[in-house]
Amino acid sequence: MDPNKVMILSDFDRTLAPEENGFVIEDYVVKEVNSYSESNLFFVVTGRERKNVRGVKRKSVFELSNGLIPTGWILENGSMILYRGEHIMVSKQWLKDMDEISRRFSREGIDHAIGETIIFADNTLDKRELLEEIVKDVSQGRGKVEWNTDDAMVMASNVDKGRGIMNLVDMMQFKGIKVGIGDAQNDISLFQNVDVKVAMGNAIPEIKKIADIVMKGGPGDGVLEVLDMVREGRLLDIIKQRYI
Repeated sequence: MDPNKVMILSDFDRTLAPEENGFVIEDYVVKEVNSYSESNLFFVVTGRERKNVRGVKRKSVFELSNGLIPTGWILENGSMILYRGEHIMVSKQWLKDMDEISRRFSREGIDHAIGETIIFADNTLDKRELLEEIVKDVSQGRGKVEWNTDDAMVMASNVDKGRGIMNLVDMMQFKGIKVGIGDAQNDISLFQNVDVKVAMGNAIPEIKKIADIVMKGGPGDGVLEVLDMVREGRLLDIIKQRYI
């Protein structure tokens, strides 16, 4: 492991993009991340989709990213990687399961949107038992539900953000230090597959508890704090204390 090589893997919602701004990244954050990404590794790891296939209209990550150009993207909670091409990590059977789950959701009045490999049912925590029972019944273990605060993401059981990171690292043959940045429940698997765990100042208590570093800043600003730590060598000092 080379402590001088650092890959930053950042969540999107409430980490890069503030909820109060409609999950659109601020201009100054885009500028700093784009500048950093020109000579460093910076990946966005998000549950958001590349495009909305059908259902309730949700803005895709590219509609919200405001011109962000990272090194690459891990989308739909780890089931799609955009780095030197497109890589889909789910089976054809799961895509069929998604269609039936969508039909069952519609019959039960559960509003939802469909991405390419994932179903989103925002603000459905009050329907958690029904939603999870439908997924279990249809997919027979091929699917699962992950929660991001009150929002449900229905995906193939063999994918999550952590596995997306593992696949990316294998593709790149990366041997350096992985720094993960997150704020909510679906970032736990992200944290489990990085070397340094960073929580935003607005992160839920569960994430702050397992983080190695808790930033003062919230969405966007907290990520820029991490970039400053890399530029100034402070993060490298922490890494070297741990691994050398």
